[in-house]
Amino acid sequence: MRFRPLHADLGAEVLDFDIQQGGSAEEIAKLRQAYDEYGMLLFRGGGRITPERHVEVISWFGPPGPISNNEDGDIVTVLDNEVSAGSFRLPFHSDNTYTEVPMKGLCLHPIALPTGGSSTSFVSSSAAWLKLSPEMRERLAVLTLRHVLVIDMPGFDWPDFAADHPVRLLHPRTGEPLLLVTEYHADRILELDESESSMLLQELFAHLYAPECIYEHQWQLHDVLVWDNLMIQHSRKATADPAAGRRIIQRCALGEMGMPELLRRRRAQLAA
Repeated sequence: MRFRPLHADLGAEVLDFDIQQGGSAEEIAKLRQAYDEYGMLLFRGGGRITPERHVEVISWFGPPGPISNNEDGDIVTVLDNEVSAGSFRLPFHSDNTYTEVPMKGLCLHPIALPTGGSSTSFVSSSAAWLKLSPEMRERLAVLTLRHVLVIDMPGFDWPDFAADHPVRLLHPRTGEPLLLVTEYHADRILELDESESSMLLQELFAHLYAPECIYEHQWQLHDVLVWDNLMIQHSRKATADPAAGRRIIQRCALGEMGMPELLRRRRAQLAA
């Protein structure tokens, strides 16, 4: 088994591995080590995997968690561009940072793609922190960012979410520092006034999302792409218009809590 880097900052393609049958204890140990090093692993050319195998693969990197937005607690769902949640543009983000328990990891597996192609963009919050000047790291190390989510879409009767996290987050497993600032959910830095916060956030966005820092993954049918949700941010830079062809992606996650429970907790907070 070998690993071919996808970008200077993140990601590696796994070579000489059978995604259908592989998964010995030795192979899993090597994959876990590479996952911590690269933040993202790509398995390509192995064909379509079943939902059960999808859960097995992601479980190599941690306990799978419910990812559905309904009460069923599904471990496997699909993102379909004929539904709004699978089609609209998504700015850079890490899933669920607007809650106290962000997702730990994500794994996507496209089972239908438009003929014109489809892509998802990624940046490394880990590499972004390392590229900061020592002076900026010292400044950011004591700051707190409020992450928010406000959804105004048909079919989503959700309350507004808000959660506070350190700007410099220490990864809960590796201890590595991460720049946990995202385009989609960053609201304001609590220790600064609104003007100072806005100026600093814009400076950090320019740092995080500089063109040379972005890896744009061009999907191939039946790719298996797994990444650490805290280390890596992702973005869908354009609307996935169903008129251009179906885009259906099978999805699993690593996480402690599903959206139904997060919704119950948030509604209880707001009612208190």
